[in-house]
Amino acid sequence: MNLMSAIPRIMSDVLKYEYYAFGKMFVNARYLSLFLVISFSSSALYMILLPSLPFGRIVISAVRFITPLQLFFSLIFGILLGLAVTLNVYSVRFSTHNVRSLTIASVLSSMVNGLCCTPAIPFILSLGGASTPLLYSISPRIQAFFEFNYPYFYAASILMLTLSIHYLSRNIACCIRR
Repeated sequence: MNLMSAIPRIMSDVLKYEYYAFGKMFVNARYLSLFLVISFSSSALYMILLPSLPFGRIVISAVRFITPLQLFFSLIFGILLGLAVTLNVYSVRFSTHNVRSLTIASVLSSMVNGLCCTPAIPFILSLGGASTPLLYSISPRIQAFFEFNYPYFYAASILMLTLSIHYLSRNIACCIRR
């Protein structure tokens, strides 16, 4: 048996829960349209949000500065978030509704956006009693860390959303088979 013929079998074993859950869910046009609406709107929102982070606020005209990496992450985040929300809505039918997996993955996946170029870091430091000179010296270094390493944080966010989708699919597949 060669490797090329074994890859589809291996992938079907790894993704068996997803194949089963998506196959059952997307037969219904309501869930397919929900997925498409959420995916497109989330991707569009991320396409505006990601390039406008250096401005510290949402600037719609910053879309012209979007990089290919930011475009890639915007599309992936939109698709994964659409899948996670749709799977959560679909799982209500089987009493496997697991809102925590969606909520935690969504919050953590967008955390780097709030730590990079917003006043979140200075606010957190000031709550801890930091003085203004300390804020001006420490805050830019912390924010720069998140700015320069954002691809790694986004990759970790994609991993968390993917795991969330896997566990939701596993719960749905197990409940449907019962």
